[in-house]
Amino acid sequence: MGVESVNLEQLPAAYYRSKNFIGSLIAVGLMAISLYLGYVLPVNSLTAIDAELGPDKSSSLISTVFTLISGVAVLLVGRFGDVFGRRYFLIGGQLLSLVGALVCATAQKIPTIIGGSVLCGLAAAVQLTFTFVISELVPNKARPMVSSGLFLATFPFAAFGGLIAQMFIANTQASWRWSYYLNIITSGLSVILLVLFYFPPGWDAKHKGESRLDALKKFDYIGLVLYAGGLILLLLGLAWGGTSYAWSSAHVVSVLVIGLVCLIALVLYEIFAPLEQPLLPMSLLRNRGYSATVGSGIVGNMVYFSMSLLWPKAVGALFTKDPIQIGWHAVSVGCGCVMGEIACGLLMKPLGHSKYQLIGCTAAVMAFSGALAAMDQDREAYGLAFTAIGAFAVGYLELITIIMCPLFCKSEDIGLASGFLGSAKSVGGTIATAIYVAILNNRLSITIPANVSAAATKAGLPQSSLTDLLKAVSSSSDTAMNAVPGINPHVTSAVMDAVRTANSQSFRTVFLVTVAFGGMSLVAALFSVDVDERLNNEVAAKLCGTEASTEKLCYEEDNMDFAGEKQGQ
Repeated sequence: MGVESVNLEQLPAAYYRSKNFIGSLIAVGLMAISLYLGYVLPVNSLTAIDAELGPDKSSSLISTVFTLISGVAVLLVGRFGDVFGRRYFLIGGQLLSLVGALVCATAQKIPTIIGGSVLCGLAAAVQLTFTFVISELVPNKARPMVSSGLFLATFPFAAFGGLIAQMFIANTQASWRWSYYLNIITSGLSVILLVLFYFPPGWDAKHKGESRLDALKKFDYIGLVLYAGGLILLLLGLAWGGTSYAWSSAHVVSVLVIGLVCLIALVLYEIFAPLEQPLLPMSLLRNRGYSATVGSGIVGNMVYFSMSLLWPKAVGALFTKDPIQIGWHAVSVGCGCVMGEIACGLLMKPLGHSKYQLIGCTAAVMAFSGALAAMDQDREAYGLAFTAIGAFAVGYLELITIIMCPLFCKSEDIGLASGFLGSAKSVGGTIATAIYVAILNNRLSITIPANVSAAATKAGLPQSSLTDLLKAVSSSSDTAMNAVPGINPHVTSAVMDAVRTANSQSFRTVFLVTVAFGGMSLVAALFSVDVDERLNNEVAAKLCGTEASTEKLCYEEDNMDFAGEKQGQ
């Protein structure tokens, strides 16, 4: 199996100015935007969705099913694309995105939106491949620059998505539905462009003379079942723990144990079974450069979750309750991350020494995520500065790992290498979320009673009213607070300041935990390998029907040129 890579000099002069390449580039850019529209805006609209269509305790599944399904399926999409060709996977994924957005935009019940989110999650597994479907069409040396351009296209929604969602809710009659309307537009346009212009190497180019039936017979179906089943159960257990069910409950323990057993069985099966077409070749994971870079990316992503998840919570707990203001504050993370991705694309090749760039950005991630521990209710500027700089380092780390990982493998396995990276980061992010939420809740259960009780009694509240006061604080109800015996404006002011102090102490603990994750990412980076020599003129795959030359560039499915000519080689 495989398509032979070519040198840039072997391509026609007008290849990258052809309508097929430019159309494909725009289509993939819209696909990347759809990814952010399908998740970032809806996840910042959950309260409004539940208020209009609920209340429904299952509303949190809107975001959970999206991340669960996309995290599991991205490796499968990448691998299947390597084997069967990417054209119809991309078209099908964007059609799913279109249908899912239509379902959600017209939904009248929460379960309907959950169903639409399942479709959007499946589509996201395809959309996540935007990081390499164009990269494989350009010279290796141009991959950083092209990738940064794609991330630039996502900038408005990656950086301002939460704020845009809140503005839709506050200022439009359709409210949160506009988040899905935008996705309908971008998904629909990308489907049209993909159908008209995206013709990557197809079956005949990848399997000269081999039948589809023979390839299907060789596929690793047992590995597929072990991987998908194990990962779904593991992610589901992590999502349930501490929220839907207690960590010690049979629901959580059973799915976690079974999931881990399936994943261990997968590794053993892939090592010892005589497979012609393994789902996850162990030779890839034995590559030191690849494994170390993936390790840095996973743990770095876990640190990023501390910012994207906890920073908006910290803003609401310490500085303001206004959702619009919280949205503006959250921009520091999104802007910083995208700017880091763009900077990496511009600087990676000129600076060289990719291993040391990886080490440098992981060190910065560790330093500035840990520095957030210095933030409290009187240091708002600290939080804004450190989240912006830390997120910049995360963005740099994000793109440099995306560029480096496929360069450690054969060009025909780029989907596998990139898909495993994306899937592993999803698992790491879910684990990080569970850890951060558990630590934060445990710390709050200690710091709030201690700080509030001391501040209230010092301000003159009777000792006998403390139980009622703590219940009122826990409910966040002004009515309950005003009903506490002996309460007055002076006591209320002292209590509110004590609550902010308790929150800052709890968030400090969580941000200090990120230092440990950042340190693990740094250690992994130390074992990575430079890829500078691989950033050359090699082009992994060529588009068909570019009309840039009479030269036949590659085979297409069933040897048919969708522009109307018979393809040969």
